[in-house]
Amino acid sequence: MDAKNTLDLSDTYVIVGYGELGPYGTSNTRFAVEVSDQLSDVAVFELAWMTGLIRWENSGAYRGWIDTTADEPIAETNIADRFRDEVLQRSGIRPLESAFIDSENGEKEVLQPIYLEHALQFDVATQELAHAFVAKAPNHSKAFATPDGWRVEFNAGATIRVPRNTTLSRRFAGQLPSGFDFERWGIPADMAARTDRLALMNLIATVEAFLSAGISPEELLARVHPVRIANTQGAGMGGMESLKRMYHDHLLGEERQNDILQESLINVVASYIIQNYVESYGAMTHPVAACATAAVSIEEAWDKLRLGKADFVVAGAFDDIGAEGMIGFGDMSATAETHDIERSGLSAREASRPNDKRRRGFVESQGGGTLLLTRANIALELGLPVHGILGWAGSFGDGIQRSVPAPGQGLIAAISKAMDHNLEDALRRFGLRADDIGLIYKHDTSTPANDPNENRLHQEIQRHLGRTPGNPLPIVSQKWLTGHPKGGAAAWQSIGLMQCFKHGVIPGNRNLENVDPAMRDFEHLLFTDTNLRVPPHRLRAGLVTSLGFGHVNALLLLIHPHAFEAQLSEDQWQTWQRNVARRVRDARETRTAILRGETPAVAIRTERRFDAPDGSPCQQREEIDALLDESSRLNANDRFQKQFAAE
Repeated sequence: MDAKNTLDLSDTYVIVGYGELGPYGTSNTRFAVEVSDQLSDVAVFELAWMTGLIRWENSGAYRGWIDTTADEPIAETNIADRFRDEVLQRSGIRPLESAFIDSENGEKEVLQPIYLEHALQFDVATQELAHAFVAKAPNHSKAFATPDGWRVEFNAGATIRVPRNTTLSRRFAGQLPSGFDFERWGIPADMAARTDRLALMNLIATVEAFLSAGISPEELLARVHPVRIANTQGAGMGGMESLKRMYHDHLLGEERQNDILQESLINVVASYIIQNYVESYGAMTHPVAACATAAVSIEEAWDKLRLGKADFVVAGAFDDIGAEGMIGFGDMSATAETHDIERSGLSAREASRPNDKRRRGFVESQGGGTLLLTRANIALELGLPVHGILGWAGSFGDGIQRSVPAPGQGLIAAISKAMDHNLEDALRRFGLRADDIGLIYKHDTSTPANDPNENRLHQEIQRHLGRTPGNPLPIVSQKWLTGHPKGGAAAWQSIGLMQCFKHGVIPGNRNLENVDPAMRDFEHLLFTDTNLRVPPHRLRAGLVTSLGFGHVNALLLLIHPHAFEAQLSEDQWQTWQRNVARRVRDARETRTAILRGETPAVAIRTERRFDAPDGSPCQQREEIDALLDESSRLNANDRFQKQFAAE
């Protein structure tokens, strides 16, 4: 890499933190499974806590871990062996659990129209309710008073709806680990009950991202003006559980939550981050780009930094699963049909098979991820870890098409000379060329059309960039393990790629048993079912691609953090390393405190950072002054003061 001492750090954008929540828990536990069939002891421990199999007790009689399944003490050294198999069974792609279906057979209730052959009578409480039933079918019903109240009669020939079960055709999905409880992370019970779980997933993943950065929102606000902190988080479908309740509760006469509408809105997923955790005042831009949402969110973050609209950005995306969405994707034949998979002799964990000859469609998943981006000079100044450099980001359309799902070929424009600054220019800025791209985290949904279309795209990009024939480009198809989270896909891919930078390993696709012969046409691409150990100098850069319904296609260029370190003098590097080591140590201690219940992972904040009482004219004046004065920062007492920045 030839970019030593040539980059402007204020114009270089780095990822300083990341967090995710998905079928294997957090990014740490997911990557442990991604590179190995066996979980590390640390990963088992984290998943056992996450799924409620262990808890910390600190009573007068005992201080240590409790095996909750036996309700007895367990030595910390025995936890991994005791729960290794169980936490794996509780994680990943597996048959649908009770939160999404109405029976263990994968059934869902529907209301079937029935034509009455005989009259049907039933009692109701009031005259008003009786006449409401008659108004729905005035020609086939009547109401009359009885000694005990009112009765309604539907005549023969009337239509009523009777509940019955129907078996879902898609009964596999990547779900949060069994036993996962939002309250275990410190989210208050009343908030967990009324807030859509998508927003709660985002809260947890964002807290994880700040932990990985080793910085709290308070420290960030003490160093960066609140209007310079932006949020570009989005979602492909929004709060699906709340959206379902908004329509179903009224239709079925269930008790309604009066603010359920707000929980279904896509931008509300990000709003909880601002109002309860980060407390920023900067730009709020929340993309909706179907399965490419996370990649577009990261592009938005990149643009905010490049245009000078922000100095720090919280990016990422999330999506949920639900029976309604699974039925819709199934009707489109986009997802793997369960009976077809089982008839092929495959299990739930083998259902997602990118680039394999037996792929049958994608497998849905829930969750997403958060990434924290800032300028490289700020990362240096604050001593923040640099997990990767965002060297380039772009999204494109596909022109005229016959259908909504995107073929993705418009993404070839990433290397078009019509672009003022294209992918090739970005590589050149960092002293890189095509042969320095060490891997691609592809969208690879496991559908018959997407995988070869995306491979063709990358083959063309590498050919036009001048990649040397015989220099294979490894493909990572992460969804074989996680399933497809829709909006959050590129967040998981980007985090996985940066973990490859860190560990020097490229995960294989262990469901790739028989590469589709159609992939032979793509000579630059390497498909493998085994992990590849790669020397650090070979992983200089990697690509992430994400393709979404509605013809939204996005590409990210991530560069190894060594390119950032190469810009530092020896003294700068030593100081930065010491600061990062301190942050990593403090974060490790915080995680231990979280596991032991000594501090909540998600500390919900409701108190505003001003001295005057909430809602008072004085507080409003303080808030206005804080926003207008460029020197305003959070002081040591967690209050905004303009004098603090001048120190």
